Amino acid sequence: MFKNFKKNDKYFTIAVYTFLVVAALIGLIFVFMNFGKITTFVEGLIKALMSFVYGFSIAYICNPIYKSLHKYVFKFIDRKKERPKLRKGLSIFLTYIIFFALITLLLFAIIPQIANNIEDLGANIKEYGENFVNGLNNLLTKASSIFPGIHPDEIIQMVQNMFSGEGDGIIAQVINYILQNSGSILEAGSAVVSQIFAFFVGIILSIYFLVYKDFLIARLKRLLCSVFKKEGYERIINFGRYSDKTFGRYLLGALLDSILVGFVVFVILAIFKFPLAPLIGVIVGVTNVIPFFGPFLGGIPSALLILIHSDGGLVKALIFAIIIVIVQQVDGNIIAPHIHGSATGLTPIGVILAVTVCSHVFGFVGMLIGVPLCAVISYLVTILIENKLKKKKMPVNVDCYRAKDIYKDDSFIKAKGALEAQERIEHHETVEKVKAENKVSEDVIHKVEERIVDEIINTVAEEIIQKAEAEIVAESEPKADTVESNKVATDDDK
Repeated sequence: MFKNFKKNDKYFTIAVYTFLVVAALIGLIFVFMNFGKITTFVEGLIKALMSFVYGFSIAYICNPIYKSLHKYVFKFIDRKKERPKLRKGLSIFLTYIIFFALITLLLFAIIPQIANNIEDLGANIKEYGENFVNGLNNLLTKASSIFPGIHPDEIIQMVQNMFSGEGDGIIAQVINYILQNSGSILEAGSAVVSQIFAFFVGIILSIYFLVYKDFLIARLKRLLCSVFKKEGYERIINFGRYSDKTFGRYLLGALLDSILVGFVVFVILAIFKFPLAPLIGVIVGVTNVIPFFGPFLGGIPSALLILIHSDGGLVKALIFAIIIVIVQQVDGNIIAPHIHGSATGLTPIGVILAVTVCSHVFGFVGMLIGVPLCAVISYLVTILIENKLKKKKMPVNVDCYRAKDIYKDDSFIKAKGALEAQERIEHHETVEKVKAENKVSEDVIHKVEERIVDEIINTVAEEIIQKAEAEIVAESEPKADTVESNKVATDDDK
C-alpha cells in the first residue's frame, strides 16, 4: 500500500505546523475550562516544592561566600597535593558556620528588643492614645484660634473613641476580629509553621545544592548541547550568566543595603532618644528591600508608632519623616549604587511597573525579585530587537529614533550608512579570510598529495625490490639442486 509513497518535505512541514497549532488550541481550551483545578494543582505543587525553593535560594545566597572561601581561604590545601574534596568540604562547612552565625546574631540582637517594644506598645496603648490626644488637642486649640471653623472637641472625642476598649475602639475591634476569625487565624498559624518547617528542610537541601553544584551544571550543559547547536548553546549560556550576575548582585546588594539602612536608622533614633528605635529600625530595614515603595511602606507606620507613643509625638514624627527622607536620599544616590554595582538598566517607570506587576502575581516575593526579573526580561527583549535590526541593516542606538520621521533624519541616515559601510568592510574581510583559508587549504592538500605520492612510490619501490629478491632466490634454488645432484653422481662413479 505504501510502496509508492514519496515523502514531500514541503507538505510534511505544513502538516507538522498544523498539528502543533491544533494541539496548542486544544491545550488553551482545556486550560480555560479547567482553570480553577489547574490553579489549585499549581498552588499545591508550589507548596510541595517550597523546600526546594528555599534550598535553592539559600544556596544561591551562600554561593558567593563559598566561592570566596574556596578560592582564597583554603587555597593552601592544594599547595603540596591537590585535595579537592577536602577543600570543598571545608569551604561548605565554614560557609554555613558564617550563615548560621549571622542569623543567630540577628535574632539574639534584635528580636528581644522588638518583643519588648511590641509588649510595651500593647500594654500601654491607652496611655499612648491619651498622650496623642493631648498633643492633638493642643494643636487643634491653636488651629481653632486661627481657623474658627475647626471644632476641637468633636475631633478629640472621635480620637478618644478610637483608642477605647469599647464600641468601635481599636482594641475592641481587634478583640472582635480575633474571636470571629479564630479558624482563619489558626489556619494562618499552621501555614506559618509549615513554612518554617520547609525553611529548615531547605537549609539541608541547600547543602546538597552546593555539594553537587558542578555536577548539576555539567548535566545541564550536556542537555543543552544535545538539544541545541553551538551558537544556540552559547547564547543560552551567556543569557544564564547575565541572569545570574543580575540576580546575584541585586539580591545580595539589596540585603546588605537594607541591613545598613536599618542599622543607621536605629542608631540615629537611639541617639536622639526616639521611642521604639529597634522596632522602627527593623521595619525600615525590611521594607527598604522593596524598590521605590519601600521607604513609604516602612516610613508611614513607623511615623504613626512614634506619633502615638509619647507626648509631643507629632513633632518627633515630623523629625522622623525628615530623617527618613535624608537617609533614603543618601542611600539612593550614594550607598546603593556602590553596593549594587552595575545598574539593572530599568527606568523609574520600569521599576514601578516591575514591582507592581510582580507583587500582584508573586506577592511579597515578587516585590523582591520583580526588578531583577524584569531587568533580565528587558535584556532578552533588547537582544531580540537588536538582532532583528541588524538583519535589516538598521541602527540599534535608541537616539537614532527620536525624530518624527526617522527615515528622513540625518542622524538615522548617517548611522544606517555607517552600518552598511561596516558590513561591506566585514564582508570584504570575510572574503579575504576565506581566500586565505582556501589558499592554505590548497597548500595543505598539495603537500598531502606529495606525501601520498612519495608514500606510493616508496611502497611500489619496496614491492619491486621484494619481488626482485624473491625472483633471485627462486632462480638460485634450482642451481643449488643441480650442483648437489652432480656431486652425488660423482660420488657414485667413484
